[in-house]
Amino acid sequence: MNKQSRYMLRQNLSYYKNRIKYGITKLHSTVSDNYIVFESYGGKKATDSVRAIYDELQKDEKFRSFYFVWAFTDPAAHFDLLENHHTILVKKGTSAYRRYYASARYWINNITVADYLKPRKTQIYIETWHGTPLKRLGCDIETDSDPRQTRSHMHRRYRAKGKKVTFFPSPSPYYSEKIASAFAIGDPSVKFVASGYPRNDKLFHYTSEEIQKKKEALHIPEGKKVLLYTPTWRDSSLDENGAFSLPDGFDVNVLMDMLGSDYILLFRAHHQIGAAKIKDNPVIYDVSDVESVNDLYLVSDLMITDYSSTMFDYANLMRPMVFHMYDADSYEQDVRGLYLSPEELPGPITKTEQELVDAIHRQECEFPYRDKQLEFNQKFNPYEDGNSGKRVIDMCLRALPHKRTLYERFVRYTKKTLNRMRILWLLLRYNVLGFFRSHGMFHNNNSLRLERLKDSHKGERCFLIGNGPSLTGEDLHLLKDEYTFGTNMVYKIFDKTDWRPSFHCVSDTIYASKLGIELSKMVKAPLFTTERTYRRMRKKPVDTTYVHTIPTERYKVRGNIQAYCMIKATVLSLAAEMAFHMGFKEIYLLGVDCTNPHDKGGHFTDNYTTKEVAETDINRIKTRMHADTLTTRQIGEHIIDRSMEVYALLDSYAKKHNIHIYNATRGGNLEIFPRVKLEDVLSKEMEESK
Repeated sequence: MNKQSRYMLRQNLSYYKNRIKYGITKLHSTVSDNYIVFESYGGKKATDSVRAIYDELQKDEKFRSFYFVWAFTDPAAHFDLLENHHTILVKKGTSAYRRYYASARYWINNITVADYLKPRKTQIYIETWHGTPLKRLGCDIETDSDPRQTRSHMHRRYRAKGKKVTFFPSPSPYYSEKIASAFAIGDPSVKFVASGYPRNDKLFHYTSEEIQKKKEALHIPEGKKVLLYTPTWRDSSLDENGAFSLPDGFDVNVLMDMLGSDYILLFRAHHQIGAAKIKDNPVIYDVSDVESVNDLYLVSDLMITDYSSTMFDYANLMRPMVFHMYDADSYEQDVRGLYLSPEELPGPITKTEQELVDAIHRQECEFPYRDKQLEFNQKFNPYEDGNSGKRVIDMCLRALPHKRTLYERFVRYTKKTLNRMRILWLLLRYNVLGFFRSHGMFHNNNSLRLERLKDSHKGERCFLIGNGPSLTGEDLHLLKDEYTFGTNMVYKIFDKTDWRPSFHCVSDTIYASKLGIELSKMVKAPLFTTERTYRRMRKKPVDTTYVHTIPTERYKVRGNIQAYCMIKATVLSLAAEMAFHMGFKEIYLLGVDCTNPHDKGGHFTDNYTTKEVAETDINRIKTRMHADTLTTRQIGEHIIDRSMEVYALLDSYAKKHNIHIYNATRGGNLEIFPRVKLEDVLSKEMEESK
């Protein structure tokens, strides 16, 4: 079996495996009209027209209720997108990735979606394609030069891809004609919209100050002439690692030696090319990882390219270009072939380094191709005017809400029914287990730890420490000899006090999934958590005990922690119920302000939480409230209202069981429990000890 056959076999196996997984996901998913999935360059970047449309949507009030799902191979590298509260990041290829593709009304991509993803009739797929084609593409390729697949297989794939697409935003009639041919689309007028390329809008709106800032960000020295080199990839240059590489016919280091010290070269590799082979050279900057190629266009004085579609975008700037086609004959005959005649290109064509140097100098002095570049733009960029993003939104993203099918209504009803049945089953299971374990039967290691904790501090007092803005290191220092329950990320105050909690409580799965490693390092006291949170911890603190919980909005104090603990709204409900279980009769709250945790100053320190944790919590609240647009104030009111409900129920249970709860917090909004001063509580204890 040759290399091509092995590659195709792997691809086919992967395709069928993922197709089955996606098919199963679609069975239990329904389309949500206010979700959009974005994916750029196969999840490697957040750029191109995909990003331009996303940015434009942020400015449109009609999309404030929408959720924007970005798919990445490495989501952690793009946390900056979470500044928008409605943005969600998912890892490509995961179950969440498939779920959002199965349920989002809109898909926006720039190199076509994975073969196994097929939109429903009610979904709208916008393919922005990453460049106006100069080289032949898809079904128009007549050679068998791609080592990964046969020509017939490639043609089948492109025909299938073309059938999926709802809209192709187009910068020109030429683009529509060639892309329609490449994807075997019979009538271009059906799928192509005369919008222009959204990614090029920034090329019409910039200032000299902005260009200077971009140069400074790239560390380009003042006074240097900036050349941008944007070569494309060759189908025939697949290396042993499965990545495409640049052929050996052109050495940029030789070019820069010939040009001299007045020049800087920005080298931008095509996204299909692996690591570029560029030796350390102070005048050559590898800018392949710069997110926006527009920044590189704007800072450059001249662009060198070969068969890359970057020429069509760069032409909008009316700056000089040189086409270094050192392998033109073999590329035309053996690799792909071109749609355009070289005579149409708005710049000189060179084949040797010396010709290239001469062309660069000539272009700098007189720019003889200006008129030809104007003609070039009239043919290839007639729809480009700086407003393409708005047009794409108006033409493609304003569909009316779809009518739910009978199957979709059935799926939604089934999900609700199954969730109710699950809750009933958990209630039955945990109550039965709780009964037997409270009578010494059917124990496991965890339930034995819970049993040993029962009444272990009978009649004693403890302090439950919240994370509100009133909490101080000075107050905590006074509690060094007291039994205390720390919660969540209270360890962020450890640098201000030598106090450490006797016990630690974490109930939210967010902390386990987002901060699991950090928790395992910082939490040294016995940890109390929920079973679900415990299971999600990648690295668990050594002394951890978990309780069962029921995922329902209805809260009550069960009174038998061996059965379950119905945690809701605040981690203090877990801390309080553990204190009840351990026999504490006097419980004091400190740092429990009941203020908005998402407001500035909502915790004892501004860096209490991370952006990712906060955004996850906000999105979860919006889902719970079935509200797409909520202000920070509304979110805070929701959190406080739910917390007050929990504290009222804890107070009621405590009074029935002769447990006294006091609020020693300095200020705040919690008035359910009697107020006491921390100093009075501690001085009273000192007097009694005398």
